[in-house]
Amino acid sequence: MIEIGCLANFNFTYRSEIDFARKNNFKLVQIWYDKNGISLLKDIDPVKSIKTAHFPAVIHAVLDINEFYEHVPRILEILKALDHDELIIHPVCKSEEYTDSTIAKLSKNVKFSYDLLSQSGISLYIENNSKLDPLLNTPEEVKFLFQENPNVKFILDVAHIKDYDHLEAMVKSKFPEMLHVADKHFDVIHEHLPIGEGELDFKYIFSSSLKGFQGKIILEIVQSKEDVINSRIKLEKVLL
Repeated sequence: MIEIGCLANFNFTYRSEIDFARKNNFKLVQIWYDKNGISLLKDIDPVKSIKTAHFPAVIHAVLDINEFYEHVPRILEILKALDHDELIIHPVCKSEEYTDSTIAKLSKNVKFSYDLLSQSGISLYIENNSKLDPLLNTPEEVKFLFQENPNVKFILDVAHIKDYDHLEAMVKSKFPEMLHVADKHFDVIHEHLPIGEGELDFKYIFSSSLKGFQGKIILEIVQSKEDVINSRIKLEKVLL
């Protein structure tokens, strides 16, 4: 079963974001986390705001390759407080030079994270990158990571592909259990546009590489609330 979610924008209160999601038929929200913690800037107590909203949510943690051992245990305590059973980690490599051995270091970090989270029944999803950050951008690295960590799940960011061949190769390396979706132009390294404003043919994508996908789709679109709603409507027309 496909469920479509949206982002909890940190420039608004969490309550207003949940009201928007409910009103516009979104099934879940994604919450940003980084080294500064949960990004809900309008909320004095973000964990309390999330817990009392009683709405499905997933934390999306952007972690540098050298931040896993510090932050994954912190995130685990947050997940326990929220009674969440899923976590997305978007790994980046900013604190050191990316080399051919970086993927092996990431794999060890992912294993540490999975071992810790799985003890509490929490599923771990790892996200691919665009060329903006070369870590986990190639099908070869995706294949290596998930062969080394077969119980970890893959969240594919469709807007991080460079072309349809790249997408096909990524999916063959590991079929995703969750998706980030936004539009893009193929000649732009990193771009997240409302659906219909880029060059991605989603009808083709979901009838070819992602045919048979069943799971959560999170729209990573922030341009305007109207853009988020219209993107959901266009995506649903493709999926129906």
